Amino acid sequence: MRFSLRPVLAGLALALVCCTALSAPALADRRVALVIGNSAYRNTVPLPNPRNDAADVAQALKAVGFTVVEGYDLDKRGMDDAFRRFANEAEGADAALFYYGGHGFQFQGSNYLMPVDAKLTGVGDVNYEMARVDDILSDLQRANGVRIVMLDACRDNPLAQQLLSKASPTRSIGISRGLARIQQTAGSVIAYSTQPGAVAADGGGRNSPFAAAFLGEVGKPGVEIGALFRRVAANVYKATNERQLPEVTFSLLGDFYFSGGAAAATPAPSLAPTPALQTPMPAPLDAAARAAVEGCDKMAASPQDMDRPSGVPGVEFNRIQPRLAVEACRAALAAAPEDRRIQFQLARALDVAGSDAEARDLLTKAAAAGSVSAMSDLALMLETGEGGPVDLPRAVALFDQAAAAGNISAMRNIAIEFENGTGRPRDAVQAAQWYRKAADTGDPQAMGFLAVLYLQGTGVPKNAAEARQWIDKLVETEHTQTMLRVGYVLLGQTGAVKDFATARKLFQRAAELGDGDGNVMLGNMAANGIGGPRDFGRAVDFFERAAAIGNLNAKASLIPFLMAGAGGIKRDPGKAADYGLEALRGGSPVARGLLIDKAATSLTPQLKKAVEQRLAKAGLLDRAPDGSYGADTLAALQAFVLAK
Repeated sequence: MRFSLRPVLAGLALALVCCTALSAPALADRRVALVIGNSAYRNTVPLPNPRNDAADVAQALKAVGFTVVEGYDLDKRGMDDAFRRFANEAEGADAALFYYGGHGFQFQGSNYLMPVDAKLTGVGDVNYEMARVDDILSDLQRANGVRIVMLDACRDNPLAQQLLSKASPTRSIGISRGLARIQQTAGSVIAYSTQPGAVAADGGGRNSPFAAAFLGEVGKPGVEIGALFRRVAANVYKATNERQLPEVTFSLLGDFYFSGGAAAATPAPSLAPTPALQTPMPAPLDAAARAAVEGCDKMAASPQDMDRPSGVPGVEFNRIQPRLAVEACRAALAAAPEDRRIQFQLARALDVAGSDAEARDLLTKAAAAGSVSAMSDLALMLETGEGGPVDLPRAVALFDQAAAAGNISAMRNIAIEFENGTGRPRDAVQAAQWYRKAADTGDPQAMGFLAVLYLQGTGVPKNAAEARQWIDKLVETEHTQTMLRVGYVLLGQTGAVKDFATARKLFQRAAELGDGDGNVMLGNMAANGIGGPRDFGRAVDFFERAAAIGNLNAKASLIPFLMAGAGGIKRDPGKAADYGLEALRGGSPVARGLLIDKAATSLTPQLKKAVEQRLAKAGLLDRAPDGSYGADTLAALQAFVLAK
């Protein structure tokens, strides 16, 4: 249940465009896939698994919203027909994916996939008997959104080797085992089942190692595609005893999730041997050093840290001010370089600031010195693999050690591992029990997740009354991020349960506590008619309340109303452009969705021209603004963001 609201807010805001401009119900993103599995080869070694792999992958993709064109044991004519059907489906899609399992090889730097009837008697047959990967890449370009290629096509292929052996030894024909690297285009993800040029295993069970690893991850909500494929790679590497390592390349401009919202992003390190849990006696500090340490405590101490002094309240992670906290904790660490609490607190600040590598190093030192909180945070980094290699066994061991010492975050993360089957067997009952342990200690996130389990009847008997008791406890806390996350789940967007009244209650409480995203979510509910009639006036009121306290998602959410003159406000493309650019520069996913990712269908000509006028005035667009909003406009927007 690790996820964030960034894609949620962006998605709901895009739905507003349809509501305000067209007065029509919002539509979900359109996802299409072509899945081919070739096993029954007639002229070379058959493969037992690709057909199974493709069938299972197709089913998994359907479960997360893809329309799938399926093909099994296709001859050349069948593959050409499948490519043609997929090309039609991919036109204008928000996500397009191609998965292939079977034989394949590279020839003169290009990749070819083998139909089941392929018969290669000479190099001249390659272009006629084989299916070119370049053709499917061209079809993928018809999609407007993310384009994903998954090639489990590097299995050992005697036919290619026979063709190679027939060639003149004095003449290179350029046939190689495995596949060549594909030249990447913006907005794409290319996943190879093994390193380019290497050969992958077909697998001894129902699925190949690559397909099995993907199937184990694709349905998990809240895992961004980068983290998902890193987990896939780690699992394949482990399952093949380190003989096969997938390679995945990315050129995405935004986030993509197969299921649910965003996962909590964390860095990752390697770790020294597990330390003993003992509290060192710090050296006495002079007055200046004590002041520096107190400054770090004020800016970055964790409320859950067992090393935190009794008089220090602590700061929740999402409320850390990174620049000030990093500055204060660097000064403190200079005064007390061996203090594990200061090492941990500086790591927290650096994590928020995006300095993953340094945060990882500091957490490693603090964990080695016995910091239980550092162990828990480090375990999460090792699990996700961001900023360093994945090490699930070490992550599991650290979580267990930290939980045994009473660390609440570790308890919650053990629950998540059991729930998702990450590093531990998937076990809903164990997940619920660990959530309960963490919730009983007062952990707001565990309270929220446990409430969802009771509503679903997952790992515990379905019990709405019990769920509401935990929701009531949650709203008594100040953990607005969990209120927002659980509220989103209760909108039914993740396929879990729907409880609009409770979702509204959670959003309202978050708003009362000063979290502008609470009002943004209430505005999205009103604008999209979720849990009640559509009411643009109320939506604008919610958005304006949040915008008044500087919430950038709210300002971006007002853009559709300013474009259309809806919800009781006048049409004002200039103000819409100002709001959009301010929010985009501040990192709002809503603004990015409107101004960049979906600009072709989201913006009116007047707003496009207003945006270009401001970019030209800033010296970022080298032509007269005309609202054409071409590639140069998008490049100027990217430069505008980077110029902050």
